[in-house]
Amino acid sequence: MQLVRVILSVAGLLLCASVAAQSYSSRPVTILNGFPPGGPTDTVLRLVGTKLSERLGQPVVIENRAGAAGTIAGTAVARAEPDGHTLLFGVAANLAVAPATMSAAPYDPAKAFAAIIEVARGPYIWMVKPDVPAASMQEFLAWARRNPGKVNYGSPGQGSVHHLASEMLKQATGVDMTHVPYKGGATAYIAMLGGEIDAMFDSLPAPLAHIRAGKIRALAVTGPKRLTALPQVPTLAEQGVAGLDVHFWWGFVGPAGLPSAVVARLNTEIGRALADPELKATFAKWDIEPSPGTSDAFGAYIAQESARWRAFVAKSNFKL
Repeated sequence: MQLVRVILSVAGLLLCASVAAQSYSSRPVTILNGFPPGGPTDTVLRLVGTKLSERLGQPVVIENRAGAAGTIAGTAVARAEPDGHTLLFGVAANLAVAPATMSAAPYDPAKAFAAIIEVARGPYIWMVKPDVPAASMQEFLAWARRNPGKVNYGSPGQGSVHHLASEMLKQATGVDMTHVPYKGGATAYIAMLGGEIDAMFDSLPAPLAHIRAGKIRALAVTGPKRLTALPQVPTLAEQGVAGLDVHFWWGFVGPAGLPSAVVARLNTEIGRALADPELKATFAKWDIEPSPGTSDAFGAYIAQESARWRAFVAKSNFKL
């Protein structure tokens, strides 16, 4: 009799999971982005969202809730109903960096979310406005040392990866620069193009058109190799700046408690969207390599990155 009850219980769980997977996406899915329209995350998310909508057969609504290094959007998703209809396009800022820098973080990234799938990861580019008298990273650093505290660098917000990466650069090179935070990457570009800031880190695709048009000058990339889209731009390591291990990463998460069947369905459909030839061709133009994998792998990576940034913040005594 006990065995029968166990079998029926297991069968019931499997049936519920099957029903959850089949009934999921019976209405529109809202994906929150923690940054304003026009930045790299917004551009990429809207492409993926279009393909995901086609695969789910439901509208995918992109909602930008900018502020606090993406943690406003992160908090909203962490508190949402775990039914798969409210997701977060998570990035290093709101899934690892910002919570590590806040004295009272609104959530623990490792506990507040159910990881779904990684989308991509890659290097940052150090860029300057055209009238900065530097054609290389070493020339820029020499210029910054001659003007301590007078060189302004921008970021899409306090506690963003761009912000801490720039602080890492300051520590690694001994230069004194002043941080100017903005409400998102698009606003920071307006500031740079308008001459308000001298330099900043960002990832592709946002700066590509500006670089090719000569409105912004790229001096270095943070990765181990040069970008295919910008082969003339050397790495930081090539120019004598070593140890700057920083990169962007993006992925989808939902509220903790998201049913495993829904996680599996989303992982499959987003993975297939990332494999779409049209989307892959667009990503290739931007030098972005999709990096989808299992939900467990992405969850482990979030935990790893959270620990890494907490260690950096503790060591550097950096606080917002």
